[in-house]
Amino acid sequence: MTQLEYNLSLKKELRFKNGKFRVLTFSDLHGRRDFDRRVTRDIAALLDLYSPDMVLLVGDIVWDDAARSPETLKAYLAEVMGIAESRRIPWAHVFGNHDAEKGYTVKDQQAVYESFEYCLSKRGPEEVYGMANYVLPVKAENSDSIVFCLWGLDSNRDMRQFLTDVGLEDDYRLVMMPDLLHLSQTYDTIRFDQIMWYWNSSVELEHFSGKKIPGLMFFHIPIPEFIIPYKNVAQTAYRGFRREQVGSSPINSGLFSAILQRGDVKTILCGHDHINDYEGTYCGVKMVYNAGMSYDVYCDDDMRGGRIIDIREDDPWNIETYMVRSSDCVADYPGTEMCKG
Repeated sequence: MTQLEYNLSLKKELRFKNGKFRVLTFSDLHGRRDFDRRVTRDIAALLDLYSPDMVLLVGDIVWDDAARSPETLKAYLAEVMGIAESRRIPWAHVFGNHDAEKGYTVKDQQAVYESFEYCLSKRGPEEVYGMANYVLPVKAENSDSIVFCLWGLDSNRDMRQFLTDVGLEDDYRLVMMPDLLHLSQTYDTIRFDQIMWYWNSSVELEHFSGKKIPGLMFFHIPIPEFIIPYKNVAQTAYRGFRREQVGSSPINSGLFSAILQRGDVKTILCGHDHINDYEGTYCGVKMVYNAGMSYDVYCDDDMRGGRIIDIREDDPWNIETYMVRSSDCVADYPGTEMCKG
């Protein structure tokens, strides 16, 4: 199978309906075996109210004891994403920095995700760094032409791994400077071969379709350019909340430059920083956060929820996006901690 054939192959076909395609995204569930069931209540309410065509999980889906074995992971996903499965809603995921911290590798986890009928995530090319680098084409309502693409990338996990990969593992001080451009010194970065895979796949899709395909790219850890909107509120049409610093990698991968040069991805979606949900447009690219969804780690009750991405078939280059809150669709929100386990 060629790379193009692999990229075009999906378990479930994605198509526009009535001229529209709606994505609902969730981030930072931080699932554990004995998790607070209010999160399933909220997800079900949001799915029923907003009727998405696709659900995206933007990393840090599990941590702690839910990330220890295939059995614990599958049990958690069956309970949480079984909500989408029972409604026959396709879904996909990318990994975050916490998903594999208990030793159960993302490579092994990927097989568990793919075992679900409506999960469209893919492992991605074996020769490309990371796990779950893939593209999901969305077809026109009445033809097989590709109208929009959803690009998932693995933003990886720990800066120590990056330093090991480039032969600098013996002196972490090389990156742990006292005054960096960004807050974080510990989070990993997207690798060059991942960017090259995106570029080459995008070019192939353009040649196959006879036109450039607009798209959205989603990954967990924000890139440094996410700092720009809140520092330039008027110029970037900034809106939303920033209640913590941007937790980007100290190393700039160059992904944003590649996206600008290709000119097809017009929206970048990240999670990771649980109490940020702002958006802003820089150089024509909309950068948006998804606030955290968990009840088991820090999240703010007035921010908890998902993000809607609405795409129109007649104008897929200009999406509409906004946060939707659990507080707006759940009676007696947030309520008391529901029965665990």
